[in-house]
Amino acid sequence: MKTQSVVIFGCGNVASYFAERFKLLNFTILQVYHPNIQKANTLASSYQATAIDHISEVNQQADIYFIAVKDSAIQSIAAQLSITNGIVLHTSGSIKLEVLNKHARAAVFYPLQTFTKGIKTVNQYFPLLIESKEKNDEAYLEQLALKMNMQVHFMNSIERTEIHLAAVFAANFANHCIKIGYDLMASKKHPSAMLLPLIKESINKLSYITPHEAQTGPAIRHDDVTIEKHLQMLNNNHSLQLLYELLTKNIQSSNQ
Repeated sequence: MKTQSVVIFGCGNVASYFAERFKLLNFTILQVYHPNIQKANTLASSYQATAIDHISEVNQQADIYFIAVKDSAIQSIAAQLSITNGIVLHTSGSIKLEVLNKHARAAVFYPLQTFTKGIKTVNQYFPLLIESKEKNDEAYLEQLALKMNMQVHFMNSIERTEIHLAAVFAANFANHCIKIGYDLMASKKHPSAMLLPLIKESINKLSYITPHEAQTGPAIRHDDVTIEKHLQMLNNNHSLQLLYELLTKNIQSSNQ
């Protein structure tokens, strides 16, 4: 794959991750756009790119226009772009390809992975979901993902949204539950790190058995005495009490 030029829109976790991947492929990052020029400059300066804060300043000669911003901003950015040759793509799991219909060459390049700036992604071999307006661009993006050592899947917008919903439960909500556990530990001055071996083993088991088979705890045992004790302990936090009840009932109904 020959050296390509890229304009990146956004400075968040996804934009930062792929900026580094582009660099490893010796792609040229021409510009980084963000409405806050200081944020744009922070990312751009790491790649000898130009920071811009106006869409009108976008270089018209890039090969890839990589839109990695929050979902609500994608359509606005795409509508303001006037690109004649490059591929305009977004990285969202829930936004349809058709929001890019203004552009002759449009695509989705959705990574089914979690990223955090400053934290190395341990597993680089993860699913990359591709949808493209043009067949030739689909083949090009497949090669790009393979060069990045990712698992390529061709999914339409409906399928991608279905997978994104599942991912929110499996990753985002699961992480929030871990945060609740950490907060409960901290509130009683217990070291939160005590939970780490439990969390790691819970995830590790899923390499060998299904989540259904791995489920443990008072809910699946119908240990009503313990469940009631936990609910009483959450008396001062109605939202957590409600969440505990809902999760308990859902576990029980899913394992009947």
